[in-house]
Amino acid sequence: MSVTIHEDNAAALILGNTLPPGYTPRSKFFHLETIWFREEIARRGINLVKVDTKEQLGDIFTKGLTQVTFEYLRKKLLGW
Repeated sequence: MSVTIHEDNAAALILGNTLPPGYTPRSKFFHLETIWFREEIARRGINLVKVDTKEQLGDIFTKGLTQVTFEYLRKKLLGW
């Protein structure tokens, strides 16, 4: 099974793809969560892909969007 995670956060992509783990002063406090996440990425062969913020389909479920943005993402989600 192939899994691809589409992410628009550059810091999350860097932390997820860095092996062996490298930490910055800001990232060291969530050390345990990133270790588990990196191990799962490596073990399961998960792809992390950069996606533009405007193309992030998950935003339709989690954010209050303008009508134009909502309709654009709805069309993409439904394949219209």
